[in-house]
Amino acid sequence: MLTQETFDELRRIIKNYSGINFEDRKKYFVENRVSQHMKELGITSIKDYLLTLRLSQERVRELVSKCTVNETYFYREFYQLEAFAELLPQMAARRRKVRILSIPCSTGEEPYTLAIVTNEILGDLNRVEIVGVDIDYVALKRAQEGIYSDRSVSKLPDKYLQKYFSRNGNGWEIKPLLKKAVKFIEGNILDRRFMRSLGRFEFVFCKNLLIYFDTKEQRIAAAHLYDVLSEDGYLFLGHAESMSRISSTFRPVKVKGAILYQKETEEDEE
Repeated sequence: MLTQETFDELRRIIKNYSGINFEDRKKYFVENRVSQHMKELGITSIKDYLLTLRLSQERVRELVSKCTVNETYFYREFYQLEAFAELLPQMAARRRKVRILSIPCSTGEEPYTLAIVTNEILGDLNRVEIVGVDIDYVALKRAQEGIYSDRSVSKLPDKYLQKYFSRNGNGWEIKPLLKKAVKFIEGNILDRRFMRSLGRFEFVFCKNLLIYFDTKEQRIAAAHLYDVLSEDGYLFLGHAESMSRISSTFRPVKVKGAILYQKETEEDEE
């Protein structure tokens, strides 16, 4: 369906909006998403579709939503949650309120997981502010609804499933205690003004996003993560990601078997 020229233009449009770069091997994936989008819009000509994208940021927003990967579940990468649980009481002892950022938060499993861990450790969700950010507005709507499949919650200990969820048809719905604890915002990590508007956070979770960026976008994202991380804060990346190859402004630290990152200080550089 898509010629190489058309595919190149489509991935350029997607990258300009989101920073996400689709390699040649992803052509079929993009083609499939474009076909779905054209059908929904009632457009049969790829030429007309490209014109629609050029004229409407809203249509580009819809396409990007279709092309983002929302593969996640509760209690993912448990070893990182153990590190978070180890650090949280120390951080809470130094602050009236601890701020936690999940970016990208996808359909909400990660920020809600962090809310569960926080409540179990501190016993008071008023001690924290949890913010979930994603560029995919459809994923954010699902996060706000807070209804999940059996598969999404399969890694959760049963006692937490019963404590924090209630049955909703064939799914599991987050109880109000957790829903009220997480704020969801649509935004782009590459948007400097937006990122700075979020303020500073003691814990930043940015997992499995940088791998979708080219080197330039990775460095921009790293600079923005640096901006939002508090001076003594901790950055969590995906297991296949390393800030050491992207930016010299962070130093790795090992906590409970997890490699995290903190801001490099002048003392560290000496």
